[in-house]
Amino acid sequence: MLKMNKTMEILNLLIGFELIAIGLIYLRVSDFSSAASWSIFGCMYIVMDKYSDLTNMSNNRSIVQNIKYAGAWIGFIISTIFLIYSLITV
Repeated sequence: MLKMNKTMEILNLLIGFELIAIGLIYLRVSDFSSAASWSIFGCMYIVMDKYSDLTNMSNNRSIVQNIKYAGAWIGFIISTIFLIYSLITV
C-alpha cells in the first residue's frame, strides 16, 4: 500500500506539471484563456491531492507538500492575472 501511495503522489505531481506545460503551449500561441485554464487546472491537480492515512505517507512527503504549496501559489497568481485580464478585455 505504501508503494502505491508513493506512486500516486508522483503521478499526480507529473500530471499537474504536464497540464501546466499544456497551458504554456497555449500561451505561446497567444491563447490567454486556454493558457490560464490549463495552468490553473494543473495547479489544482497538484494541490488537491488527498490522502486518508497520514501515518503511511512516503519518505518524500515534505517535498510533495512543498511542491503542493508552490502549486497553490502559482495557481493563485495565474488565476489573479487571468481575472484582471478578463476584467479588462470583457
